Amino acid sequence: MIKKKFGMTLGILSTLALLSSCGNEGAVGTDGGDDTLVVWSFTDEIEQIIEEYYLEDYDDLAYDIDIVQFPTEEFERILDPLIGTGDEPDVILMEQNFAKKYVDSGYLADLEQFEGLREGSEETYDYVKEVGTHEDGTLVANAWQAAPGAFFYRYSLAEEYLGVSEPEEVQELMSDWDGFVETARVIREESDGDVYMIASVDDLRFAFLGGREQGWVVDDELVIDDLAYDLLDTALTMNEEGLMLDAPASGAAYFAGMSNDEIFGYSLPTWGLNFWLEPNGGEATAGDWRMTQGPSTYFRGGTWIGIADSSEMKEEAAHLIEYATTSQDFLERWANDTGDIVSNEEVVEEVSGDYSNDFLGGQNHYAAFADMIDDIEAGFVTEFDQTINDLFMDHALTPYSKGEVDLDTAIQNFRQSVANLFPYIEVGLD
Repeated sequence: MIKKKFGMTLGILSTLALLSSCGNEGAVGTDGGDDTLVVWSFTDEIEQIIEEYYLEDYDDLAYDIDIVQFPTEEFERILDPLIGTGDEPDVILMEQNFAKKYVDSGYLADLEQFEGLREGSEETYDYVKEVGTHEDGTLVANAWQAAPGAFFYRYSLAEEYLGVSEPEEVQELMSDWDGFVETARVIREESDGDVYMIASVDDLRFAFLGGREQGWVVDDELVIDDLAYDLLDTALTMNEEGLMLDAPASGAAYFAGMSNDEIFGYSLPTWGLNFWLEPNGGEATAGDWRMTQGPSTYFRGGTWIGIADSSEMKEEAAHLIEYATTSQDFLERWANDTGDIVSNEEVVEEVSGDYSNDFLGGQNHYAAFADMIDDIEAGFVTEFDQTINDLFMDHALTPYSKGEVDLDTAIQNFRQSVANLFPYIEVGLD
């Protein structure tokens, strides 16, 4: 049963997916209470962490843990009405796109008040902590993973159409965006039009926008970084010249290119290898992929975890977060078991020493990712990202890259869409 204090309508309840109720006393539902730590999530990874690691190491807890998972697209809509009411769940998981909204809300507990978390987070990568830091400088959320982005490409296609195949050789050809586009032209020409450089505009979007120094909103003013304009121009060029498939992001055609010879490569973060490339590439392309940085340093996604300041189980919540985000023993096991790039610098250095991935032809991608993390900046992340990223995609990037509107119209439409949703933001309309 869900406590009535959560205030969920029947429609919202229908979206709820209860993953588990776990603890030393067994299942107890999702009532919460003094003896239950309630965890709300949009990802099932926390269930695996708790059930397969945390409770294996701590099997004598004096309380139960209820994990409730909602679809990512529903998570904010269900959680938002509870923020600041005192009825929040004890532990809240946050995805990059909406993390800052909760981090800067003022309703998450200071994690540095807990000695173990304060000391353990000293080894957490700076950019991870930057996302989880309130605007007053207080760390209120941490993460167990880092998610640097890279470019994954087909080894055999590089050899056939570029005459080079090793990561360092391919990187030389695409160390900047001019080189990336020129390489796409060579592949298209040498393959007689059979091979596209990339599958989707998303293979450009995150890599470009992840390199910005400022976010979409600064001092209540909309900021359109030069890199956003560069993205628009590059996407248009690649569409006009037939250099990308322009498939819908994360759709059937997008994933199909991972198992055939139509797509040269994909811009993906760490988790993209485990959850997208390997499952969809399968045996058809296993061993024929490699990874290189590509034209820019960026990160995409990640899961931050914090404690509601209203929680009456802060110590218990802090113990879980300390374990999941700072325990070097757990993080090393998690890294070796899942291939996930963890957020702890010491663990990454330890694991990356002799790591090998068969899907990537034995490449030590862990070490390659480790080299990328120090260059990542997260200052562009704002509380508006989830919404404004979608507005930019829908009103500017997609129509402009398809040649449906000119640049001025695309930018004006984007500005107007932001103004419609955020009337207090100065958008610079003519």
